[in-house]
Amino acid sequence: MKLLVRLALGLAILLVGAFFLFRTPDADKAEMIAKYGSEASRFAPDGAGGEIHYRDEGNRDGPVILLIHGSNSHLQTWEEIVRLLGDRFRLISLDLPGHGLTGPSSNGDYSADGNIASVVKILDVTGVDKAYWIGNSMGGWVSWRAGLAVPDRVSGLVLIDSSGAQTGEKIKPYLGARLAQSTIGQWLLPQITPKFLVRSSLEENYAQPERLTDEIVTRYHDMLHFPGNRYATLERGKTPRQPEMWNQVGSLDMPVLLLWGAQDRVIPVSHGEAFRKAIPGCRLIVYDDAGHLPMEETPEQVARDIRIWIDEVEASTESATTEAEAG
Repeated sequence: MKLLVRLALGLAILLVGAFFLFRTPDADKAEMIAKYGSEASRFAPDGAGGEIHYRDEGNRDGPVILLIHGSNSHLQTWEEIVRLLGDRFRLISLDLPGHGLTGPSSNGDYSADGNIASVVKILDVTGVDKAYWIGNSMGGWVSWRAGLAVPDRVSGLVLIDSSGAQTGEKIKPYLGARLAQSTIGQWLLPQITPKFLVRSSLEENYAQPERLTDEIVTRYHDMLHFPGNRYATLERGKTPRQPEMWNQVGSLDMPVLLLWGAQDRVIPVSHGEAFRKAIPGCRLIVYDDAGHLPMEETPEQVARDIRIWIDEVEASTESATTEAEAG
């Protein structure tokens, strides 16, 4: 019995020692903003005591595109898209609550409506009535939910490997998500977030992991350590996703484009097919050499298809307006 007690005590001491040895505290907020902010960075009041980080770039006279990242990501995921489309479009990107330089939600609301409210605040601050909402993964879910909730603010939707389709298909979450869903992960992840875990999770999101640079991994790792973001990740995971709203997706009354990575192991292309079948008149484009983050892996293809599609929608809208005025 004494031996067992000693072993248990020794194990406990080792675990406590390991905890303090590998524990990584939150980063300094000012240092993070200095490192990952840019000349285009702006901060808008969220209405509850916090601020939302956003950028407003590109052609101020062009059609407005609103870029919405996915879970555990940040607005930098769109930087190549902004670079490729900035000549033609005005591009507004933001860090959703619990992400990037925005940090945790001031009121703890990580629901679809809470995220939509944050995005609409940025539209209001920038003086934009309507925009093309382009969202990846969770950002796609926020976007199509916005198409239902605030259709007057949505010119069209581009859903990139979007979440929210109810297919009945079982999906194995990537490593970081699996840990976040476990009891031990709920305890450890806000305190211990090793870089190898971030890299492993990102590799599962990429079709070709060799495209994943150390700079990208470091940025994702650092952003998790922005004060409060790791706790926000766990809180967001507890927020109901309202799967019943999928039954309304077919009533979206604006143009919709679906872009999907054929090698997406996080949200398979079968979910893109489900969106295509559910939304009348939408188009699905599949990229053979991309995974869950096509805008990071193959930005040239994504930017090309966004440009062509929005130009088609704009031309169709202008034609319809001209006909209506003539009639």
